[in-house]
Amino acid sequence: MSTTQIAEKVIELLQVKYGYGADELTATTDFEELGFDSLVFVELAVALESDYQIPLSETEVAETTTVRELAELIEAKAAALAVAA
Repeated sequence: MSTTQIAEKVIELLQVKYGYGADELTATTDFEELGFDSLVFVELAVALESDYQIPLSETEVAETTTVRELAELIEAKAAALAVAA
C-alpha cells in the first residue's frame, strides 16, 4: 500500500472517528491545527495498530505532524515487518 493510499485511509478514520468533513482534511493537514492532544494520539495509535497489524506507539504517532507523515510512518513500519518476516 502506498503512502497516498495510507493517507487516504487515515483521513477516512479521522472523518469517521472525530467527525471531520471531507473538506477539512488533506495529506498536509497539521495535527496541531486540529487541536489533537495525547488522548487522540493514543486512540489513533490503537486504531492504526489494529488496522495495519503493526506495532505503533502513541509517542511515534504524536511525533508526526501531518497525515502524510503519519502515513509514511505506517508505510515504513509495515515494510520493516515485511522484511523481517
